[in-house]
Amino acid sequence: MEKETLIKTETNDDVTTITLNRPDVHNALSAEMMKKFVETCEGLSNDRNTKVIILTGAGERSFCSGADLRGMSDQAKVSVMEFKQHVTLYRNCLLAIRKLNKPIIAAVNGYALAGGIGLAATCDLIYASDNAQFGVPEINVGLWGMMISKPLLTKLGYNQVFELMYLGDRINTEKAKEIGLVNNVFPQGNLIKEVNKIAKNLSGKNPVALQQGRESLYMIEDMGFDSALNYLRDQVLVLSQTEDYDEGMNAFKEKREPKWTGR
Repeated sequence: MEKETLIKTETNDDVTTITLNRPDVHNALSAEMMKKFVETCEGLSNDRNTKVIILTGAGERSFCSGADLRGMSDQAKVSVMEFKQHVTLYRNCLLAIRKLNKPIIAAVNGYALAGGIGLAATCDLIYASDNAQFGVPEINVGLWGMMISKPLLTKLGYNQVFELMYLGDRINTEKAKEIGLVNNVFPQGNLIKEVNKIAKNLSGKNPVALQQGRESLYMIEDMGFDSALNYLRDQVLVLSQTEDYDEGMNAFKEKREPKWTGR
Protein backbone atom coordinates (compact mmCIF):
# COMPACT_ATOMS: atom_id res chain seq x y z
CA MET A 1 0.00 0.00 0.00
CA GLU A 2 1.29 3.41 -0.92
CA LYS A 3 2.39 5.63 1.93
CA GLU A 4 -0.13 8.36 1.19
CA THR A 5 -3.09 5.96 1.51
CA LEU A 6 -2.14 4.65 4.96
CA ILE A 7 -3.94 7.59 6.56
CA LYS A 8 -7.01 9.00 4.85
CA THR A 9 -8.61 12.35 5.67
CA GLU A 10 -11.98 13.70 4.62
CA THR A 11 -13.43 17.07 5.58
CA ASN A 12 -17.16 17.79 5.59
CA ASP A 13 -18.06 21.31 6.65
CA ASP A 14 -15.92 21.90 9.78
CA VAL A 15 -15.35 18.22 10.68
CA THR A 16 -12.35 16.22 9.47
CA THR A 17 -12.28 12.43 9.73
CA ILE A 18 -8.92 10.66 9.99
CA THR A 19 -9.14 7.02 8.92
CA LEU A 20 -6.47 4.45 9.74
CA ASN A 21 -6.41 2.64 6.42
CA ARG A 22 -4.95 -0.88 6.62
CA PRO A 23 -8.13 -2.94 6.98
CA ASP A 24 -6.48 -6.11 5.69
CA VAL A 25 -4.31 -6.21 8.87
CA HIS A 26 -6.87 -4.75 11.29
CA ASN A 27 -5.38 -1.25 10.79
CA ALA A 28 -2.19 -2.24 12.59
CA LEU A 29 0.28 0.61 13.02
CA SER A 30 3.30 0.33 10.77
CA ALA A 31 6.22 2.74 11.07
CA GLU A 32 5.21 4.64 7.92
CA MET A 33 1.60 4.79 9.07
CA MET A 34 2.58 6.30 12.43
CA LYS A 35 4.79 8.91 10.76
CA LYS A 36 1.96 9.87 8.43
CA PHE A 37 -0.48 10.03 11.35
CA VAL A 38 1.72 12.52 13.22
CA GLU A 39 2.07 14.66 10.08
CA THR A 40 -1.69 14.60 9.61
CA CYS A 41 -2.41 15.71 13.19
CA GLU A 42 0.14 18.52 12.95
CA GLY A 43 -1.42 19.70 9.71
CA LEU A 44 -4.94 19.68 11.12
CA SER A 45 -3.86 21.76 14.12
CA ASN A 46 -3.03 24.53 11.65
CA ASP A 47 -6.11 24.00 9.47
CA ARG A 48 -8.62 26.78 10.12
CA ASN A 49 -11.26 24.86 8.15
CA THR A 50 -11.22 22.01 10.69
CA LYS A 51 -12.89 22.60 14.04
CA VAL A 52 -13.43 19.01 15.19
CA ILE A 53 -11.61 15.77 14.33
CA ILE A 54 -12.93 12.20 14.23
CA LEU A 55 -10.49 9.28 14.38
CA THR A 56 -11.67 5.90 13.09
CA GLY A 57 -10.49 2.76 11.33
CA ALA A 58 -11.22 1.50 7.83
CA GLY A 59 -13.71 -1.34 7.55
CA GLU A 60 -16.07 -2.75 10.15
CA ARG A 61 -13.75 -5.30 11.79
CA SER A 62 -11.22 -3.07 13.51
CA PHE A 63 -10.47 0.40 14.76
CA CYS A 64 -6.82 -0.51 15.36
CA SER A 65 -5.17 -3.71 16.58
CA GLY A 66 -2.00 -1.98 17.79
CA ALA A 67 1.56 -2.05 16.51
CA ASP A 68 2.42 -4.04 13.41
CA LEU A 69 5.40 -5.91 14.82
CA ARG A 70 5.42 -8.11 11.72
CA GLY A 71 6.66 -5.08 9.83
CA MET A 72 9.92 -5.14 11.73
CA SER A 73 12.99 -7.12 10.66
CA ASP A 74 12.71 -10.87 10.12
CA GLN A 75 15.46 -11.57 12.62
CA ALA A 76 14.74 -14.12 15.35
CA LYS A 77 14.86 -11.31 17.90
CA VAL A 78 14.17 -7.66 17.13
CA SER A 79 17.04 -5.42 18.23
CA VAL A 80 16.57 -3.02 21.15
CA MET A 81 17.19 -0.05 18.86
CA GLU A 82 14.59 -1.20 16.33
CA PHE A 83 12.02 -1.82 19.04
CA LYS A 84 12.81 1.57 20.61
CA GLN A 85 12.30 3.27 17.26
CA HIS A 86 8.88 1.65 16.85
CA VAL A 87 7.76 2.50 20.39
CA THR A 88 9.01 6.08 19.96
CA LEU A 89 6.90 6.46 16.83
CA TYR A 90 3.87 5.26 18.79
CA ARG A 91 4.67 7.74 21.58
CA ASN A 92 4.76 10.47 18.94
CA CYS A 93 1.25 9.47 17.82
CA LEU A 94 -0.14 9.84 21.34
CA LEU A 95 1.62 13.18 21.79
CA ALA A 96 0.28 14.39 18.44
CA ILE A 97 -3.28 13.70 19.61
CA ARG A 98 -2.71 15.41 22.93
CA LYS A 99 -1.11 18.47 21.28
CA LEU A 100 -4.07 19.08 18.97
CA ASN A 101 -5.75 22.45 19.54
CA LYS A 102 -9.25 21.20 18.84
CA PRO A 103 -11.53 18.37 19.99
CA ILE A 104 -10.87 14.84 18.73
CA ILE A 105 -13.39 12.01 18.96
CA ALA A 106 -12.59 8.30 18.59
CA ALA A 107 -15.20 6.34 16.62
CA VAL A 108 -14.29 2.76 17.53
CA ASN A 109 -15.58 0.24 15.03
CA GLY A 110 -14.50 -3.30 15.88
CA TYR A 111 -11.29 -4.20 17.69
CA ALA A 112 -9.38 -1.58 19.69
CA LEU A 113 -6.53 -3.61 21.11
CA ALA A 114 -3.08 -2.84 22.54
CA GLY A 115 -1.86 0.35 20.85
CA GLY A 116 -5.34 0.77 19.37
CA ILE A 117 -6.98 1.17 22.76
CA GLY A 118 -4.21 3.63 23.62
CA LEU A 119 -5.02 5.77 20.58
CA ALA A 120 -8.72 5.76 21.46
CA ALA A 121 -8.09 6.58 25.13
CA THR A 122 -5.92 9.55 24.18
CA CYS A 123 -8.85 11.09 22.29
CA ASP A 124 -11.17 13.42 24.21
CA LEU A 125 -14.32 11.35 23.65
CA ILE A 126 -14.85 7.71 22.71
CA TYR A 127 -17.94 6.36 20.96
CA ALA A 128 -18.14 2.72 19.90
CA SER A 129 -20.17 0.46 17.66
CA ASP A 130 -22.01 -2.35 19.40
CA ASN A 131 -19.60 -4.91 17.92
CA ALA A 132 -16.47 -3.20 19.30
CA GLN A 133 -14.06 -4.94 21.65
CA PHE A 134 -11.34 -3.42 23.80
CA GLY A 135 -8.29 -5.03 25.33
CA VAL A 136 -4.68 -4.83 26.45
CA PRO A 137 -3.37 -8.31 25.50
CA GLU A 138 0.35 -7.61 25.91
CA ILE A 139 0.61 -9.65 29.11
CA ASN A 140 -0.38 -12.75 27.12
CA VAL A 141 2.84 -12.54 25.09
CA GLY A 142 5.05 -11.62 28.05
CA LEU A 143 4.91 -7.85 27.71
CA TRP A 144 3.16 -5.02 29.57
CA GLY A 145 1.17 -2.24 27.91
CA MET A 146 3.55 0.45 29.12
CA MET A 147 2.71 3.16 26.62
CA ILE A 148 -1.02 2.59 27.05
CA SER A 149 -0.99 3.05 30.83
CA LYS A 150 -1.14 6.85 30.88
CA PRO A 151 -3.96 7.27 28.33
CA LEU A 152 -6.04 4.65 30.10
CA LEU A 153 -5.53 6.35 33.46
CA THR A 154 -7.05 9.54 32.04
CA LYS A 155 -10.27 7.59 31.47
CA LEU A 156 -10.29 4.88 34.17
CA GLY A 157 -9.31 4.25 37.76
CA TYR A 158 -6.27 2.19 38.73
CA ASN A 159 -8.38 -0.87 39.55
CA GLN A 160 -9.91 -1.02 36.06
CA VAL A 161 -6.54 -0.42 34.37
CA PHE A 162 -4.86 -3.12 36.44
CA GLU A 163 -7.63 -5.57 35.58
CA LEU A 164 -7.31 -4.88 31.85
CA MET A 165 -3.53 -5.22 31.98
CA TYR A 166 -3.26 -8.12 34.41
CA LEU A 167 -5.83 -10.34 32.71
CA GLY A 168 -5.27 -9.36 29.09
CA ASP A 169 -8.91 -10.17 28.30
CA ARG A 170 -11.11 -8.37 25.81
CA ILE A 171 -14.16 -6.50 27.01
CA ASN A 172 -17.29 -5.70 25.03
CA THR A 173 -18.95 -2.32 24.67
CA GLU A 174 -21.40 -2.96 27.50
CA LYS A 175 -18.50 -3.46 29.92
CA ALA A 176 -16.52 -0.59 28.39
CA LYS A 177 -19.42 1.79 28.95
CA GLU A 178 -20.01 0.46 32.46
CA ILE A 179 -16.45 1.25 33.56
CA GLY A 180 -16.42 4.64 31.82
CA LEU A 181 -14.10 3.88 28.93
CA VAL A 182 -16.63 4.84 26.26
CA ASN A 183 -19.15 7.68 26.29
CA ASN A 184 -21.84 5.86 24.36
CA VAL A 185 -22.53 2.89 22.08
CA PHE A 186 -24.33 2.93 18.73
CA PRO A 187 -25.42 0.21 16.30
CA GLN A 188 -22.58 -0.74 13.99
CA GLY A 189 -24.11 0.77 10.87
CA ASN A 190 -24.94 4.06 12.58
CA LEU A 191 -21.66 4.79 14.39
CA ILE A 192 -20.11 7.28 11.98
CA LYS A 193 -23.45 9.00 11.37
CA GLU A 194 -24.03 9.47 15.11
CA VAL A 195 -20.47 10.59 15.82
CA ASN A 196 -20.72 13.10 12.98
CA LYS A 197 -23.81 14.57 14.64
CA ILE A 198 -21.85 15.00 17.87
CA ALA A 199 -18.88 16.48 16.03
CA LYS A 200 -21.13 18.90 14.13
CA ASN A 201 -22.66 20.01 17.43
CA LEU A 202 -19.18 20.67 18.82
CA SER A 203 -18.12 22.55 15.69
CA GLY A 204 -20.84 25.11 16.41
CA LYS A 205 -19.36 26.02 19.80
CA ASN A 206 -16.91 28.85 20.51
CA PRO A 207 -13.61 27.51 19.08
CA VAL A 208 -11.52 29.61 21.47
CA ALA A 209 -13.37 28.21 24.48
CA LEU A 210 -13.06 24.65 23.13
CA GLN A 211 -9.32 25.02 22.58
CA GLN A 212 -8.58 26.73 25.86
CA GLY A 213 -10.92 24.49 27.83
CA ARG A 214 -9.41 21.32 26.36
CA GLU A 215 -5.90 22.53 27.11
CA SER A 216 -6.87 23.50 30.66
CA LEU A 217 -8.39 20.12 31.46
CA TYR A 218 -5.20 18.36 30.42
CA MET A 219 -2.95 20.89 32.16
CA ILE A 220 -4.58 20.31 35.57
CA GLU A 221 -4.34 16.54 35.22
CA ASP A 222 -1.38 16.21 37.59
CA MET A 223 -1.80 19.45 39.57
CA GLY A 224 -2.72 19.70 43.21
CA PHE A 225 -6.15 21.14 44.05
CA ASP A 226 -4.91 24.63 45.02
CA SER A 227 -2.57 24.92 42.04
CA ALA A 228 -5.30 23.76 39.66
CA LEU A 229 -7.79 26.35 40.93
CA ASN A 230 -5.24 29.15 40.63
CA TYR A 231 -4.39 28.09 37.08
CA LEU A 232 -8.06 27.80 36.08
CA ARG A 233 -8.86 31.21 37.59
CA ASP A 234 -6.25 32.78 35.33
CA GLN A 235 -7.57 30.90 32.29
CA VAL A 236 -11.10 32.21 32.92
CA LEU A 237 -9.71 35.75 32.97
CA VAL A 238 -7.85 35.20 29.69
CA LEU A 239 -10.92 33.73 28.02
CA SER A 240 -13.11 36.60 29.22
CA GLN A 241 -10.95 39.04 27.23
CA THR A 242 -11.50 37.36 23.84
CA GLU A 243 -13.72 38.62 21.02
CA ASP A 244 -15.68 35.37 20.92
CA TYR A 245 -16.55 35.68 24.61
CA ASP A 246 -18.04 39.13 23.92
CA GLU A 247 -19.87 37.74 20.90
CA GLY A 248 -21.31 34.89 22.95
CA MET A 249 -22.58 37.24 25.65
CA ASN A 250 -24.06 39.66 23.12
CA ALA A 251 -25.75 36.84 21.17
CA PHE A 252 -27.27 35.53 24.41
CA LYS A 253 -28.66 38.95 25.33
CA GLU A 254 -29.96 39.53 21.81
CA LYS A 255 -31.47 36.03 21.55
CA ARG A 256 -29.61 35.12 18.36
CA GLU A 257 -27.05 32.57 17.21
CA PRO A 258 -23.43 33.67 17.83
CA LYS A 259 -21.03 34.21 14.95
CA TRP A 260 -17.63 32.94 16.09
CA THR A 261 -14.42 34.33 14.66
CA GLY A 262 -11.88 32.23 16.56
CA ARG A 263 -10.42 35.31 18.23
